[in-house]
Amino acid sequence: MNLIIITKNQNMNNLERKEIIPENIGIALKLISTHCPTAVIGGSVALNAVGLLNREVHDIDIFIGKHESLNKCGLQSISSFNEEDELSSTVTNINGEEIQRTAIRINGIKCCVFKVNAKELEHSVNKLHDINVKIQSVNYALMAKIYYCEHNTYGTTKHLVDLTEVNNLLKSF
Repeated sequence: MNLIIITKNQNMNNLERKEIIPENIGIALKLISTHCPTAVIGGSVALNAVGLLNREVHDIDIFIGKHESLNKCGLQSISSFNEEDELSSTVTNINGEEIQRTAIRINGIKCCVFKVNAKELEHSVNKLHDINVKIQSVNYALMAKIYYCEHNTYGTTKHLVDLTEVNNLLKSF
């Protein structure tokens, strides 16, 4: 079953709004989609893409298959690392399973690459100007934000603010 989100501003593609996706984020998304066609974009980009959030994006969550490498999928060729970035760690997903998370930078933008099961790669395709961007299932993006709030991890305040905005939007119908 597919979830269809209807927003009050249905004709607006948030991925093409500069106040939501600044130029440097847009360039990073285009690089990801071009060089790593299997990558699925999640987090606040996904929620903004369907109109559930209307805030500026500051980072990018990238999801790839759990058996893919950054080199094989094409991300390594467009990424860089900063000294202060935690390069790789094991984190817990919403099902309580450990997954690998790798911090990279693309076009100077902080990105987290998560290696996940196929179920977590379910997506739709949205346009960013002339590029197709794979956007993670909104269900998963919302469940991840809820999980992070409940387990006090990964920037709880940011996720709580996002969930409050989504809730307020849905209550307005």
